[in-house]
Amino acid sequence: MRFDIMGEASAALLCRLVGLAAQHDLAAPAMEVRVTPERMTVRLELDGLAGPLGRIVAEKMLRCIGVEAVALDGVPL
Repeated sequence: MRFDIMGEASAALLCRLVGLAAQHDLAAPAMEVRVTPERMTVRLELDGLAGPLGRIVAEKMLRCIGVEAVALDGVPL
């Protein structure tokens, strides 16, 4: 599953996003981070998530402080 996250440019936000994957004992085999002075975009690919669990993780990401938008496999939440 691919998560595309947009939010504030913050190292703490990046740690929170990776922490959500770690809660499910998942490593991110592919992760891309782009930072500008105002914004950060993260593309995070996680293997091992079955359908409903992926949506739950995406919704948790969306509720993180500093997250503005999340898309799961290209579909915005």
